[in-house]
Amino acid sequence: MNTNSNVYLGEWYQKEADLNRQLVVSFFPSDNSVELVDLKTRKTFLRRTKIEELCENDFFIGAKLLIFGKQINIIDYGDVKTRDKKADEQLSFGMIKAEALLHIGEILTKIHATGLGVRRLAMLRIDDNYSSMLKSVRSEASSLNYLMDCIPSQSFLALEIIGNNAYNRYRDLCGPESVSEAKQCAPNSFRGLYGSDVYCSRSADDAANESRFIFLNNDIKLVLRSSALYTNSTLCIVKPHAVREGKTGEIITEILRKKFSITAMKMLRFERPNCEEFLEVYKGVVPEYESMVMQMISGDCVALEITNKYDDPRSTYQSFRDFCGPICPEVAKLTRPQTLRALFGKNKVMNAVHCTDLEEDTTLELEYVFKFLN
Repeated sequence: MNTNSNVYLGEWYQKEADLNRQLVVSFFPSDNSVELVDLKTRKTFLRRTKIEELCENDFFIGAKLLIFGKQINIIDYGDVKTRDKKADEQLSFGMIKAEALLHIGEILTKIHATGLGVRRLAMLRIDDNYSSMLKSVRSEASSLNYLMDCIPSQSFLALEIIGNNAYNRYRDLCGPESVSEAKQCAPNSFRGLYGSDVYCSRSADDAANESRFIFLNNDIKLVLRSSALYTNSTLCIVKPHAVREGKTGEIITEILRKKFSITAMKMLRFERPNCEEFLEVYKGVVPEYESMVMQMISGDCVALEITNKYDDPRSTYQSFRDFCGPICPEVAKLTRPQTLRALFGKNKVMNAVHCTDLEEDTTLELEYVFKFLN
């Protein structure tokens, strides 16, 4: 096995044979290439091949990767070297709340610019029906008390950030915990710019515990719910190619600049059956349907609930659909160059964003993404 590769154990469900095949998945960071070997037969399944859309941050236990049309689940490390290397990889945890939410686009852009990745992201709010459960959490887990004190009553955005030395690097982005010190000593840090509405865990261990608590604890899911409103709103999904390129923050910044509000946000990854169901309206109608499905399942998406922030005679659905622009970015660049697809799209399939195309589907799509998809 090449010593410059990261090696994982992957699993691929082969539908035709109705069996799970286990594969040795080797990723070579030097040129973003991948090699697949059948674990059982030791035969090469895919020779080392460069895959532009994959990066090192995409590989972790639990990741679901699309490699040449095959969705491969990473289930374990493939060798000791990779296990030891990833043991050194940190994660950090952050919360963005109140006025800082108006700057979430800039915050995400700066996180990406430092080489860090966002593995999990969700805009949450406390469910009043279960708010009393927070008291029992506080009494049972004193290590989480600081986090409990910082959770606001209104909506906030939770982030799990990954990468080498992620905790320290995100802490540096946030700046000193004292806002006055941040403004004086680190004026371009998040706290220097946005004040105390940007949260950072107090240690790397706290970050890991707080992230697990917010994103993986089944009990807290009763207390913290999606902030989606499902009223006078519409859906936007930042597609995997744009997420991978670090364009999510820039897209959000453009949306907020146009005076739309983002009332819910969620990072998710579609499984193929879910995606086919979600895009069913295009099947047999749009020639690019199969390619659209493959793009949507190729990596993480970021779903946004969009509402109008100003008095627009058009519905939120119509005004936001207009802002997304023509489905073909080349047409958008010629006819409406300030639209999202003109600014960030590449072609009809990789056109940066999905938006709800039929007004009667807005609530259905929002509920499908924010209520039913994990």
